[in-house]
Amino acid sequence: MPEPLVDIRGLSHIYQDRTEVRVEGLPFVVMPGQKVALVGATGTGKTTLLQHIMGLLRPTRGQVRVCGSDPARSFAQIRWQIGAVMQNPDEQIIGPTVFDDIAFSLRARSLPAAEVNARVQAVAADLGIADLLNKVPHHLSGGQKQKVVLAGAVVGRPRLLVLDEPFSGLDTRSKQEMIRLICRLNGELDLAVILSTHDLELVPDIADWVYVLQQGQLVLAGPPATVLTQTTELRAAGLEPPALVQLGQELVRLGIIPEVPLNLSMGKRLLAAAETAR
Repeated sequence: MPEPLVDIRGLSHIYQDRTEVRVEGLPFVVMPGQKVALVGATGTGKTTLLQHIMGLLRPTRGQVRVCGSDPARSFAQIRWQIGAVMQNPDEQIIGPTVFDDIAFSLRARSLPAAEVNARVQAVAADLGIADLLNKVPHHLSGGQKQKVVLAGAVVGRPRLLVLDEPFSGLDTRSKQEMIRLICRLNGELDLAVILSTHDLELVPDIADWVYVLQQGQLVLAGPPATVLTQTTELRAAGLEPPALVQLGQELVRLGIIPEVPLNLSMGKRLLAAAETAR
């Protein structure tokens, strides 16, 4: 078995105003290449957990290991192994042009200019933003900015991509496009993904493992098919189960379909099979 990329246990952090945020209960473990969704209501500690993974916070209590190191104490050893996309892309964009912004981390590593140019051009083409490289990033649309930030996060070829509520402010089409891009990068680069969200409707399309955070406790963990069908526990955590799951559970109860669908295509397939069998 490979070693976990992330292993967090019994985490507690006390902020300067003496507010304590805990992420205890189940261990939070992420394996190489895994796509993990961290779900919980607003204010439950999702961002605090992600900031510890990125080495931005040091725990008051508990263990945080990322790529085999303590990220707060050994940030220099792991900084290039982690890419991040935060809630507000404007807070991450610092370059005068899209090219400069994507190239920032590569230049910080003193890579040759020819390699920087090649990598930026390649990732921009891969994410469909090659025509934006000479644009001023702050003048772009919300979806375009998210792509620029994503390009900057993966251009350094990290092992782990951390995304904190990356779909905030995006329309439905942009959300689906971002999901497709993230899943494609995961497959092509063997890139592990940790994504926080309170929107469970998106989880089946982007995650193969789910953690549920409730009032400082990781209370559920498992594949989407297991976690998202535990509607009572999700509601206790302040989360609304996906509408399709709720409908599917009712159709299963009525004997119309044999299992609960997690996405629309699965639902169509089950209904078509049920119709054929009638």
